[in-house]
Amino acid sequence: MIKMVLVDDEPTIRIGIRTSIDWEVFGLEFVGEAANGVDALTVCMQLKPHIVLTDIRMPFMDGLELSRQLREKLPDTRIVILSGHEEFSYAKEALSLGIQEYLLKPVGAEELSSLLVRLREEIRQDEAVKRSQLSRDHVFNENYPKIKSDFIHLIVRGSTADPSSVYEKAESLQVKLIGRQYSVLAIDIDDFALMTENLPASQRELIRFSVMNVSEELVLSAASGLVGYSEFDHLIGLVCGDTLSSTFIEGLCKEIQHNVKKYLKLSVSVGIGRTRNRMTDLGEAYAEAFSALKTKIYKGRDSLIHYREPKEPAQAQAVLYPSNEEKVITGCIKTLDTAGLNEAIHQIFERFLALQVDAEKIRSICGRLLLVSASSIAEMGIDTAKVIGADFHPYREIERFDTLEDLREWMGEMLFRLTTLVQESKNDKFKGIIKTAIRYMEEHYREDISQADVAAVVYVTPNYLSRVFKEEMGVNFIEWLNRYRIEKAKTFLTEPGAKTSTVAEQVGFSDYKYFSHIFKRFIGCSPKEYKEFR
Repeated sequence: MIKMVLVDDEPTIRIGIRTSIDWEVFGLEFVGEAANGVDALTVCMQLKPHIVLTDIRMPFMDGLELSRQLREKLPDTRIVILSGHEEFSYAKEALSLGIQEYLLKPVGAEELSSLLVRLREEIRQDEAVKRSQLSRDHVFNENYPKIKSDFIHLIVRGSTADPSSVYEKAESLQVKLIGRQYSVLAIDIDDFALMTENLPASQRELIRFSVMNVSEELVLSAASGLVGYSEFDHLIGLVCGDTLSSTFIEGLCKEIQHNVKKYLKLSVSVGIGRTRNRMTDLGEAYAEAFSALKTKIYKGRDSLIHYREPKEPAQAQAVLYPSNEEKVITGCIKTLDTAGLNEAIHQIFERFLALQVDAEKIRSICGRLLLVSASSIAEMGIDTAKVIGADFHPYREIERFDTLEDLREWMGEMLFRLTTLVQESKNDKFKGIIKTAIRYMEEHYREDISQADVAAVVYVTPNYLSRVFKEEMGVNFIEWLNRYRIEKAKTFLTEPGAKTSTVAEQVGFSDYKYFSHIFKRFIGCSPKEYKEFR
């Protein structure tokens, strides 16, 4: 419904206009009225009408002054002048205010309704255009980060050899690229993967979007350019200016770090490519910035890293997979040698540091070491899923760590957990062996059984049985067997008519005197004294 306000100092005219036509039929509604310009302005500011019909001559504020103020405060409101005066000066002033609808009183119902219906259609068309524009703006704004990121990818990938087309595209995106020099930044949110691994995708994007906005505001306050998403988690910044010195760029990056920390409570590291004078060289500049950013694994969090040409490009490529350390690591895990394990890890990471090995190479080596270690104990029949999970992907896990020290700590923890799993498995195996051995001794204690006999039953060597029996039970094999036999002997000795020599044979002792010696050692008295006392 189109809302209208009627302003006239004559009540009869207001009543006549309101009641002479069924305005609702035309989709029109009078929502308010006033007798002077001052009251009318208050009503209009409250109701925000689409159309105002106003007389000119009124007390306190005339219709022309009202129209002037409405034009300023409610520019979309249509104004229709209804006047009993034909003076040209009124019409001229109304035209100067942009008011084209000027009707002379008395106005006929048909003339007035025809005019208002026409205005109704114009208003509806204008509102439809606005809605369409708002919809387009909403879609554009919603997709603007991606559109902008696609644009920056076009530049840094060197996908176009024609700078003029880049400037045309920039203009269409309302991006200013002003200046003769260009600098490319790779901006990485520190610990982003670790920090957001349990967050929904929308929350991850909000964090990246916030850092992008803060970074771009600072770029635009100091120079021109833009900041967008990369195909990875880091952001790409393009800075344009007439003189982009190293000091200027570093200062800008420090401002980005400071503001991200201040407003978002996050830290970022920035890789900085060398300044270029040609837009067609920005692909190389981005490669440099990205390469610099990768060295964050050594520099640590909250770093500013300028690209430096490697002194020995082939050095990192010459790093071989640490096969010897792999054997040491798997051996230490199987033998529960944690000291040797820690030393092997230390040697590997010290070599990474000394040679400044490429971050991707480091992650590749660490991933392979973990896979080999897990596989080696899986071959022992141990379920590694208890420690690393059934869906373990080491390369994906390793990507979460930004620095060498973090990765070293995580690798040590994972390998130690595998060692603990081996220990638990051996403990379980010991328990099974000892349980079977004890059950056999309990069933055959009357016989002349030896440690070798029991070892054969549980399919281990006598020496191995001796070691694990002592570890598990706290006493050696013979001590446990003798103690068990003496406990049985105590029961037999309490039976009426029991003889010591007979009881000795019943519990596996062929030598009566040895039985008496062992009995006294455990019980504190001879078999005869025990029988008499009982």
